Amino acid sequence: MVNIILKSKIREVFGKQNKKLRQKGLIPGVVYGRKTKPLALTLDLKEFLNIYHQAGDTDLIDLVIDNQGQEITKKVLVQTVNRDYVTSQPIHIDFYEVEMDKPVTTHVPLVFIGESPSVKAGGVLVKSMDEIEIEALPKDLPHQIEIDISPLDTFDKTIYVKDIKLPNGVKSLVKEDTPIVTVTAPITEEELEAELGKAKTVEEVEVEGEKKPEEMEVEAGEEAKEGKEPTNEPQKTNE
Repeated sequence: MVNIILKSKIREVFGKQNKKLRQKGLIPGVVYGRKTKPLALTLDLKEFLNIYHQAGDTDLIDLVIDNQGQEITKKVLVQTVNRDYVTSQPIHIDFYEVEMDKPVTTHVPLVFIGESPSVKAGGVLVKSMDEIEIEALPKDLPHQIEIDISPLDTFDKTIYVKDIKLPNGVKSLVKEDTPIVTVTAPITEEELEAELGKAKTVEEVEVEGEKKPEEMEVEAGEEAKEGKEPTNEPQKTNE
């Protein structure tokens, strides 16, 4: 595996001054670990984005830190990418320094491959998960886990966590009976018509207590015959 290298410098500005860094195309960050004192960093934003696109959250990165001309290198994972709420642009990066002999916990994306006969027959592929939580030594962390959907050859057949073939040294932290992906049968025209038949249109729903115009006219006519004021007109009062 080719080492992924990302360069950084010790950061000497904090708080509101970080805005000036971003205006220069730089981004603040921090690296920490179980035995590592947090170090504030400055990185080139474009370089980070290129590296992050390649490494994601699961590939190890050699973080080279320039500390006043002296370079130190740490094996890290991208822990958190804080983004601007409006632009979604990264505004701060957290790196976690790993210990190569200690297992780490992370989420790995699932990639669905192959063709499902049920989907080709008109079924609908329903994904319940798009990533899975795993535990492994840093050297054994997979970039992604592939899920072959070709065994889904009948409707309502499901692939569960227990069906995944994980790489050596990788342990799933998700319950084995958790569904990952299934195929549901397409709805038939008869079923669709039956569902539509159950739904009432707006015209069929009358406001409780509301009377139709013709009903009001009949009532008004009957009251007029009896010498009464129509009930839909205000009653006269003696002043």
